[in-house]
Amino acid sequence: MSGSQAQHHYAHAAVRHYNDAVYLQDGDRVPNADHLFGFAVECALKSMLLRFTPATMNPKRPGKPPATRPWVADPATGKVDREFGHLPGIATDVALLTHGRSAARLSAAIRNLDAFDTWSVDDRYLDGTAIVEEHVMRRRTVAEEILALHQQAVITGRLL
Repeated sequence: MSGSQAQHHYAHAAVRHYNDAVYLQDGDRVPNADHLFGFAVECALKSMLLRFTPATMNPKRPGKPPATRPWVADPATGKVDREFGHLPGIATDVALLTHGRSAARLSAAIRNLDAFDTWSVDDRYLDGTAIVEEHVMRRRTVAEEILALHQQAVITGRLL
């Protein structure tokens, strides 16, 4: 899958996960909603990484299949320097997006990603009793901010 295809897929997955999360939260399915808000943010961030940084989905070695997550090569060696995985880890990597840019709204949204500091992809294996509804509401708000910025970036072709 080329970078542009991955951008497209991540962008659409972000919206799909967000819409499903809202549906589930409205139906009192809060643990699954929480999980999908995290995936929505993660997908939007990966889409922006692929659009606005040197991140790629190209194969990591010639003749191998495409990467399963965005990555950046070390300019000196051409080897994988950084791979972009799940929240909350990817949140710290997104600072690359604002490097050298006047992206005040994006910078503010990135600071709000601390709402996902306790979110984990592995929570899908838990019974959901540890989910705090106030945390889910904050994560929903942050997801809305990130998705709105992502949509604006897709339309304008730049980060604001």
